[in-house]
Parts: sequence; C-alpha cells; structure tokens
Amino acid sequence: MTEVKIQKDIDKLFEHTTEIVEGEENKRRKQMWPADFKPAAYEPGLIPPLDPKKRVEKRPPLTADWDRLQWSRLLGFDIQQYYTDPLYYLRWTLEINVYRFRHFPDDTPLTYTIPIFLSVAMEPNLFGVPILYSSDHEPLFTSKGAVVKQQSDIAKLDVPDFYESGLMPLAHRFYETIRSVSPAEYQVEFPVWLRGPFGVACGIRSMEQLLIDTMTDPHLVHSLMRLIVVSRKEFSRQRRKFMGSGEVEHGCAENSMANDEVSVPIVSPRLCDEFIFPYEKELADFYGGIHWWHSCGNKTPLISSIKRAFSSVEFIDFAIWSDDLMQAVRVLDGAIPFHVRPHSRDIAERSEEIIRNSLEGIMCICRGKNFALRVDGFQPDNPTENDVMAMRRYLYLARKVGEENLYF
Repeated sequence: MTEVKIQKDIDKLFEHTTEIVEGEENKRRKQMWPADFKPAAYEPGLIPPLDPKKRVEKRPPLTADWDRLQWSRLLGFDIQQYYTDPLYYLRWTLEINVYRFRHFPDDTPLTYTIPIFLSVAMEPNLFGVPILYSSDHEPLFTSKGAVVKQQSDIAKLDVPDFYESGLMPLAHRFYETIRSVSPAEYQVEFPVWLRGPFGVACGIRSMEQLLIDTMTDPHLVHSLMRLIVVSRKEFSRQRRKFMGSGEVEHGCAENSMANDEVSVPIVSPRLCDEFIFPYEKELADFYGGIHWWHSCGNKTPLISSIKRAFSSVEFIDFAIWSDDLMQAVRVLDGAIPFHVRPHSRDIAERSEEIIRNSLEGIMCICRGKNFALRVDGFQPDNPTENDVMAMRRYLYLARKVGEENLYF
C-alpha cells in the first residue's frame, strides 16, 4: 500500500468518522455513559457504567468488540505492520472503528480521539524484555525473555527513559506521525502505562520464577515491585508533561490496572495482600483512585481484598468463563460498578431461547446494580460474516432482554 494511497484512505475514513461522531445514533449512544469519558487506548468499551437513574434508556448499556488480531483477519490487514507502521495503524484503527459502529448494534460511541496502543508487551519491554512480532499473532513476550535471572540483576535495571527506553522511540514516532495527518479537531493520545505492577514483574522475571520467589525470596519480589511502581509514577509524570495536561484520562486510563496474571489459583488472596495490593494501593493514592481494575481470570475470591485496598474504583469486570458472577456480585454489594462479560459459547449459541435464558440469568443476578454488558469474550480464530451476524444477533437479544428486565 503506497503512502499516497494510504493517505487518501485515511482522509476518507476521517470523513466517515466525523459523520458518525456528529450523527444522531452516536448522540444516543453517548447518553448511555458518563459525559466526560474518552475512548479507550486498548478497547473502545472500557467506560464506567452510568447510574441508570441518569440515563434515558434504563436497560444495561452494551459494548462489543474483538481483539485487533480478529479484526485483522476479518478486514484483511497485517497485524505486524499495524503495530510498527504509524500510518498503517491509523488507517486500520479508523477502519475498525467505522466497521464496528456500523455492524455492531451496541451502545459504543465514537469521539474525536485517536488513542495509540502498542500492545500488552510495551511495559515489560521498557525494561529490556524482547518483543516477538509476527503476522500470525499480537506482539508478545515470553518467559525466555525475562531479564532478571537473580536478585543482583535488579540493580542493573533503571527507571525507563520516557524517550529512549524500549518502544518509546516508536511511540513518539507514532504520536508525531499520526498528529501530523489528523484533522485539528481530533485529539491523538500518547500510549498509557496499562499493565498492573505484578503483570510487568511477571514479564521481567517470568511468572513461574516470580511465584517461586514469593516463597523463597520475597525480598526480590518486593524490590522488583518497588522498581515498577516508581517507574510507572515517573512515566505518568513524564506523559502528563509531554501531553500538556495533568488530567487523568478516561477510557483505558493511566490509572487503570490490567491484571490478567492476578487470578485465583495462580495467586491467592494472601499473596495479593502481601505482594500486589499494597503496590497497587500506592499507585491508586498517586492517581487519586483506580479507573478500571481488570483481570480476565478468576477474581471472585479477591473482591473483599479489592474493596479493602482501594477507596475509589470506577468499575471492575466479571467474566462468565472465569468468575462466579453470583458470588462476586453478592460480595461486591454495590460498592463498585461493573461490567459483565458473557461467555463465547453464549454468543455463538444457535438457540435464541438458550441465549435469552443466559441473558435473563445475568439480569436476575445483577438486579438493582449499576452494570454494563461487555461482549468481548467471543474471539473466533478467523472471523467471518457469520461471526459478525452472531454478534449482531446476541446484541439485539441483549438489548431486548435488558428492556424487558428493568429494575429502576
């Protein structure tokens, strides 16, 4: 794809995006969420639910998405080039946004914002962990790339340089290039530090070895977590200075905690209380609260600890495939708004009756709570139009069942 061709595509996609942003359907969608949000740096639906009493439509909000790898296979672009070429990234980010808006009948709005996301491997890479790129998968890191082999290796690590460490030169090139071709009304957002401290530590040390360390060398774990927290704070200071704003952003904000590694039985509540939550609480105090606390794994046994650790969490999410939704909602007891993430088998289910039954079960469990449905657990290996239709059918049914089960 030549630069002239890709620039023409970008200009046309900006025109389509602007039409959508200013359209009546987008205005309707925006009313389902708090007024001061921005689209996420990772996914567009990472927005706190709005109190139903403040919404025109009282049913639970719906937001649906696929991972970028799934979009690349449906729309036909190269995932490796997407993460390494800023114009290519922009062109296909806009394409994804327009396609999602037109084909997924949910409540996910668009705004005049272009977030930059350089993969979940960005934060470990700041400390020297290699990234593996491929046209077959998202950028990733492996345990073989761990850079801390022993306690003394921690002393060799520095707080990452905002301009020179890891992917930072690429991040700045993305930011400057995308800004240079974006209309004036669009805000380009520099990447945020998204991963929680424990997840970054797993990349630096390897998960297996780090878990062994919690029993055999706790000092190493604390030293590593301390370095990561100090580094994240400095990254946030530098980013705010660079962006010219001290505001905490919404969406996949700088005060989010992406914590897939924090999952029972990989970790226990006791381990979290000793090695994880004190450091996350320090970051929460630094930011003035947590925007989004996330783990795709089983966090149900950790809810009590999360409630004790943080005075302010804007929302958390529960995955049907890993969490005990009934228990989690009971223990949460309305303290934190939440997203419910349906199981992939429910979206792909052929029987509408079974889909309705599962949705009605969710509505019953979450009766009277402030929650949204986030349909992102269905990630087909090679999506087709049939999979798009499955998503559309599920969203239509979810809206209908939501309207039939109003509790406010």
